[in-house]
Amino acid sequence: MAAPSPIKEILLAIGEAIRAEMIRLADSNGKYPLRDNSKLKRTLRVEVTQGRAASGRFEGYTANAQLQLYAQDYAQWLDRGRKPHTKKVPIAALLQFIKDRRLRWKHKKTGRFLTANTMAFLIQSAIYKRGIRGRNFIQPAYDVGENLVDIYLNNQLLDGLTYELDRQLQVI
Repeated sequence: MAAPSPIKEILLAIGEAIRAEMIRLADSNGKYPLRDNSKLKRTLRVEVTQGRAASGRFEGYTANAQLQLYAQDYAQWLDRGRKPHTKKVPIAALLQFIKDRRLRWKHKKTGRFLTANTMAFLIQSAIYKRGIRGRNFIQPAYDVGENLVDIYLNNQLLDGLTYELDRQLQVI
């Protein structure tokens, strides 16, 4: 088995830094922090894929390698929020939310517990009327990753320049 490529290691390190920054920002930018057992925290992952040549064959981990981040579908809504009076949130997603968190609400007047469908409808109506403020955690995390790539490229450029200068000085 071949040794791991430095490009792969660097991209994985940058990806992990982006992932950690996304989790940190998602925790700190909202009214409520993410739970420790949050699906978003558990499933946010980074992969480095091999580059492909023009013929479609894999080249290995070269400069064409890609960094891919995977997250839950609702990460975009958590990041950007939801404007009021737009398309309603699907009831099925809200029912799953209620089931996952084992929410139980009591009616103020009767004291009876509300059904999951009633709670989902109430949450859907509230989101439709008021919207949800976004946490803005994806783009700032990508900016951190971009800065890390710039630092890496600058280091590579400096290494190349010093190598060329050393080579030229040895000729003289």
